[in-house]
Amino acid sequence: MADQTAADQTTAASVYAIHKTGDDKENFVIVIMGEGYTQEQQEQFLKDATAKAQGLLKWSPYKEYSDRINIYAVQTVSNETGVGVMYGESNPDTYFHVQAFGKSCYFAKDGEDKARALRAELESRYLDTGAAVGTIHIICNTTANIGSSSNALFSFSANSGENEQGDVMTHEISHSIGRLGDEYDKKMQGENISDTSDPDKIKWHKMLGFRGIGITAAGTETVFAPSRVCMMRDLGNPFCEVCKMELARRLNNRDYVSRQASVYVCDPEITIPHTRTGTLDRDSDQYRIDEKNITKANGQDLEFRTIVQNIVDAKQHLKITFRIIGADHTVKYEKEETYTVPPHSNWYDPDAARESLSVTLPAVTGLVSGDRLEGKIIDEDTGKILADNQTAGQAWSTVTIRYMLQNEDGTETTVPDTAPATVYVPKNSAYTLRSPDLYGYTCVGNSANQGEINITEDRQEITYYYRKNSEMPEIQTVPVRVTYDGKPHTFDIKQEDGVQIRYSLTENGSYTQTEMPFYTEAGQYKIYFKAEKASFIPRYGEAVLEIEKASTNMQLTAKTDTVKGAGTVELQLCRQGIPEDAGIKVTCDVSGIALEEKGTDHWMATLPNETKTYTFTACYNGNGNYTGSKADCQVRVTADHSQTGGGSGGSSGGSSGGSSSGGSGGISGGGSSGGSGGSSGGSSGGSSGGGSGENAGGSTDGSSGNVSPDSGTLPAPDHAKEEPGNVTPPSAEDTPVSVKNLNVKVKSAVKNNTVKVKNIAAVLKKEITKAEKEQGGRIKDLSVEITFDTGKAKNWKNLHLEMDKQAVNLLVKKNVKEWKVNGGNVNLTFDSKALKELKKEMNTAVVIKMKQADKKNLSARAGKIIGKRPVYDFSVTGIKKKQSSVLKKGRIRVAVSYNASKKEKDKKIFAYKIDKHGAAVKIPGSYYDSDTKTVNFVSRGFFTVAVGCEK
Repeated sequence: MADQTAADQTTAASVYAIHKTGDDKENFVIVIMGEGYTQEQQEQFLKDATAKAQGLLKWSPYKEYSDRINIYAVQTVSNETGVGVMYGESNPDTYFHVQAFGKSCYFAKDGEDKARALRAELESRYLDTGAAVGTIHIICNTTANIGSSSNALFSFSANSGENEQGDVMTHEISHSIGRLGDEYDKKMQGENISDTSDPDKIKWHKMLGFRGIGITAAGTETVFAPSRVCMMRDLGNPFCEVCKMELARRLNNRDYVSRQASVYVCDPEITIPHTRTGTLDRDSDQYRIDEKNITKANGQDLEFRTIVQNIVDAKQHLKITFRIIGADHTVKYEKEETYTVPPHSNWYDPDAARESLSVTLPAVTGLVSGDRLEGKIIDEDTGKILADNQTAGQAWSTVTIRYMLQNEDGTETTVPDTAPATVYVPKNSAYTLRSPDLYGYTCVGNSANQGEINITEDRQEITYYYRKNSEMPEIQTVPVRVTYDGKPHTFDIKQEDGVQIRYSLTENGSYTQTEMPFYTEAGQYKIYFKAEKASFIPRYGEAVLEIEKASTNMQLTAKTDTVKGAGTVELQLCRQGIPEDAGIKVTCDVSGIALEEKGTDHWMATLPNETKTYTFTACYNGNGNYTGSKADCQVRVTADHSQTGGGSGGSSGGSSGGSSSGGSGGISGGGSSGGSGGSSGGSSGGSSGGGSGENAGGSTDGSSGNVSPDSGTLPAPDHAKEEPGNVTPPSAEDTPVSVKNLNVKVKSAVKNNTVKVKNIAAVLKKEITKAEKEQGGRIKDLSVEITFDTGKAKNWKNLHLEMDKQAVNLLVKKNVKEWKVNGGNVNLTFDSKALKELKKEMNTAVVIKMKQADKKNLSARAGKIIGKRPVYDFSVTGIKKKQSSVLKKGRIRVAVSYNASKKEKDKKIFAYKIDKHGAAVKIPGSYYDSDTKTVNFVSRGFFTVAVGCEK
């Protein structure tokens, strides 16, 4: 539920409930904002907004969905009245800086940013938790004849005479909601506009010949519309069937509505034969048959027809029946057909989920006055009648909903900032009372004292009763400051009993997360929360977490800090808080001094026979989690004059070599009176001896394989190593190659029918590396399947897979296309986005659990649907028990093994979600694959799933 009354609102502008019939996340939310209304004109704005909103709901299909639409007015205050004119002199100081250009309206300056900010604030602080604003309409306080739609979110109208009852608003807002085009224009936008007149290719080809739908010119002779009589062509006309269907589909957009209608059925009609394109608009009336002109059908085919739009991603099984019943109650003619409407799996291709349903009685005769027509559209799965031949002419009743506050003194007053809502309900039908909470108020009952009423009168009233929420729930937050330790940390938020907290990672974001995130890496983190408790005002707040970098230190020491003559010195590093795998760089302040690493944190420095002090410095630069540090030490060399000879030898070959008094050695040489060779070059020279170099290859006469005994130069560089033919190729991991499917079979520990696998990072890395070597490079579109070796536990009851953090990171790093967990009875396939989301959410080891669930908690109806078929519970948690219930991104394909019996129909087998009450809810889009003998569906969440069969 949302916040408090207008006086206590935390939104930037006051909000007024014009029409609320249900939870905001279940209904399509329309927001009306004012432009050019000053503080003194706010009452007028509310009157204008309410009148236009009520006018909108009088038009079909808004009328049919009036119980599934919520409308709010936001009182944005302008400093001056009116709207600006683009490139004109009139530019009043208004809230959104709207400017008119011809008949169109546009935001200027920061107007759109302000509107979007208000939308975000409404969603996070005012609307029911989890709800989203579907569209925003801005009423401009001017009598100018202006109006337009910018996109799906914003539309504009004014207070012109033709908009007094909201017709302009209805037209413009339908551009935004339905993405419909103007049927008088040449623009190619919307399901109601086409660039072809080919009856087989036009967008509404399945609707041709139905209720006046045909093909007619729109704004030019090359742009076509389905009707000449439509709100999208002329104000004051009803919407044509094409526009009604598209509006209904988008009013059930799953991005904005959590409880969608499953299917939209056009009002059926009964007709005698006519052409698909020759009965445009009211021309179709002459072919329509009802009980008043039934004798007109004698000798002709009689068709009962409707058009159906599937709205959900699941097949619809429908039946159409048609009978003619005589005055003596005998059935003269009878026929029925069944249809399967494909699932609406591609939002941008509604025609693929649309069907024309019809049944024809050929050449009927003997029809007389008094005969009765009976046509029905029936949902085969539920038995519910969705429409009949009387639907188009049915009578409508209005239900007025009032919101009354029950005060502590026993009196009743209207809930502040609300207006009565008017809902349209077919007369003599049932209406469900949904008892919506209001901003800062909890619904405690209704005047009917029941959840459903029968609407038998033309007008009926219902009153919802409310109690004002009391103080805010108690919440304590303590800033958390810790030092990086490689472990996950989270925020410190404590609440009293009965408080539900939801979180957002952004200040004005939606409060959709139910668990606090954990963070391991050093940094500053902030989370925003909304705390709710029954009959309390929601409390908003924030908490902070700071993970400081871990401090590091080091000591660098020389085994000896004084050396006489040329020689080597051992340097040793002692780390304090520095990761073992972190690289340390050691340098000398004197150029040309060679340092050779002799093991972990050990170096050897070769120093020449020269009096000098050398400073060695070790440096660790740190990273995102560790601070950097430095250490140094000094070594003093005193020249030994008994060592004759020149300077030091080079690291790549003895320099200054020569005769019996050559230079000192290289990395491993020790100069004597004869001089030593270099590390890769010549040996000692001279007959008096001298130590040889590390790879010396010369002889006692001073000769060398690479260095002339009297040249005094380094060996020539090996340019062959620089030639193109000898260039080292890039590593395998930098060269993507073809697609590879990798199956990793992991050993499991099996005990008491529980299969457990832990720490598989090493196995994964080994198998992926092996595959890359076999392929000769990094594999793109890699699919990794982990198969459990369940041993004797073929019918396991519990299955645990623990993916250590390194394994998850490895899969993400390798850009794995999909990761399949093959548990035998249940297979889960995570796509790449789901993998990345798991890594982001958990930031730790991930534990996947699948277990056979207990059927004791199933409801009676669920028990009948499930029977002896399997029920499994699958979940994903972090090692710190952080559980993910729904992934924000990515998809998980689930396949549950099930071998259907011969008595079961494949098309009747589905997957069902078992809720906390034990009820079985069919999962949209689920199906049984007889080839693989699995029940399949796609999900973002983790829950209890069962295989069921519809009767």
